[in-house]
Amino acid sequence: MITGAVLAGGKSRRYGRNKALEELRGKRLIDYGLEALRSLCDPVFVVVNDASIYRHLEATVIQDILPEQGPLGGIHTSLLFSPNEWVLVRATDMPFFSPGVASLMCEVKEGYDAVVPECNGLFEPLLALYHRRCIPSVAAVLEKGERKTTRFYEKVRVRTLREEEWRALDPEGLSFINVNTLEDMEKIEWSFMKPGD
Repeated sequence: MITGAVLAGGKSRRYGRNKALEELRGKRLIDYGLEALRSLCDPVFVVVNDASIYRHLEATVIQDILPEQGPLGGIHTSLLFSPNEWVLVRATDMPFFSPGVASLMCEVKEGYDAVVPECNGLFEPLLALYHRRCIPSVAAVLEKGERKTTRFYEKVRVRTLREEEWRALDPEGLSFINVNTLEDMEKIEWSFMKPGD
């Protein structure tokens, strides 16, 4: 079994308000994240900077151990609290998710400390699988005051999930669409509207 972690500690600066609680087609972004992970993971956490905002959720809410450290701090907290060796992390602003991509990550994880998809030639560290062996390397980066999410990759064994591998399961790359701005949300809403909506 693997643990699921929705990272919802961001400040949503570009969006202008807490996007985790914004609705897309009648459902909040954070609910998309929780529902997708519940089908694959047990337990499922929501990792946040301020737990008081999320008391209403029917989920285990965990406050970042090291506040204001961005997504890397959220990954660190997820790994420390996980009762399982592996944690599937996803950002709260990525509403769509192919279970097949997650299953493929699990299939290829043996012998590695992390399985990270590559999208458009870059790592997507916020839809990735991490082993608890990463904890010392993540902690070392945070102790240096660095917050770049991929900085610890050079210290662990990373299995890159190549684009041609995951596109066989998610041809349109829906799993990697994220919402950064109000304009992003509008584009997603329009692109998924059906005739007559």
